[in-house]
Amino acid sequence: MAVALNPTAPEAHRHAAGEVISSLGVDLADVPTEWNPVAMAGQAGAPILQAAAVLRGDAQSWAGQSDAALIAQGRASGQAAAGLIKFGFPMMPGLAESLAQPNARMLDVGTGVAALAVAWAELLPAVTVVGIDVLPRVLALAARTVAASRVADRVVLREQDVAELTDENQYRLAWLPAPFVPEAALREGMPRIFRALAPGGWVIVGHGKYAGNPTEDAVSRFKTVAFGGTALDDPAACQLLIDTGFDNVSTMPTPPGAPAIAVGRKPG
Repeated sequence: MAVALNPTAPEAHRHAAGEVISSLGVDLADVPTEWNPVAMAGQAGAPILQAAAVLRGDAQSWAGQSDAALIAQGRASGQAAAGLIKFGFPMMPGLAESLAQPNARMLDVGTGVAALAVAWAELLPAVTVVGIDVLPRVLALAARTVAASRVADRVVLREQDVAELTDENQYRLAWLPAPFVPEAALREGMPRIFRALAPGGWVIVGHGKYAGNPTEDAVSRFKTVAFGGTALDDPAACQLLIDTGFDNVSTMPTPPGAPAIAVGRKPG
């Protein structure tokens, strides 16, 4: 799938990959036209590249990933914004209205190659997205993503650890992907995110989906630990938000293959 949908892959490779897909009874011509084939290719390829990094011994953190793996993961993550806006925002009272106000800002923690930050900015035309990350090489890739987008004037990139965030009362929304953030940074950073949010602002925490299948749960935890992230289940994510001072804490239903989501609101 990753090769068949990748417009930069050699034509012979794409054709051969398409034959494999067809043999499985899947017709790529049926892919909805509104779906981005490049993003779909990235989403399909990301876990393969990540697995290869584990086998090479390069997966102690995302810093060990190749540029191709980072870009693929970013494209996969970038698909999350539309679903969260459509299905998640209605469950967070006042958020959509707040983000429609002039000069609204949101925080994208662990922005990576900024594919998700760009997606947020494209879908939320009043919002400036501030993306922070600790990896200079990743931020260099992010700068290319932003420069090639239509929203370069509304995406700000900063080299910064969430555990050292000093902003106060700045953001209407913060996104925190726990599987990509080390546990120490997450635990220290959550109170800083709380301070950085404006009163009434919301945080969305993406985390592991541990549904009780022993094998799937163990694999999910392994992947998270292998790449230096934090493995949180629903109760742990909600408790973290409650302990930090958030109210309206809840989890959201998400489709198969998507991360679990916990949300909380800063009182005010």
